[in-house]
Amino acid sequence: MKGETAERFVIFNLRLLAVSFAVVGILFIATPDGVLNSINDVGDWIGGFTPEPDTGTQFWLALAFAYMVIITAICLVVVTDVRRYRPFILVLAVGKVASSLAALAFLILDANYFVYLLNFLVDGYLAILAVWLWSLAGRVDLHAAPD
Repeated sequence: MKGETAERFVIFNLRLLAVSFAVVGILFIATPDGVLNSINDVGDWIGGFTPEPDTGTQFWLALAFAYMVIITAICLVVVTDVRRYRPFILVLAVGKVASSLAALAFLILDANYFVYLLNFLVDGYLAILAVWLWSLAGRVDLHAAPD
């Protein structure tokens, strides 16, 4: 895949990610314990996981919400000119790798919370997806018009 096809694919996926990140950020702020309780319910259904307690404090919630806003903005900036803003896709990947590996470390060193495993898997996948989109963005023609 290259040229306009690669560009359309990257733009579509980054728009989809932007919407997903925005929705998750809104859910974090609107119902932080609801999100955590739902994830705990899935962990209970799978079995073998300790339920993570309610957040209790809003400090980490504020940081998580800000992170979701930033990665949403990264996606929206890149779709304006995929070729020009291509390096920002790697910034997204770095953030997702950091989040994924931190969650894995917490799973191993802190507690057997399902939310840690879920975050490791989801953000690990998103990091791989971001690197792939970055690679595809490198195949966009220099003179291709942005969408």
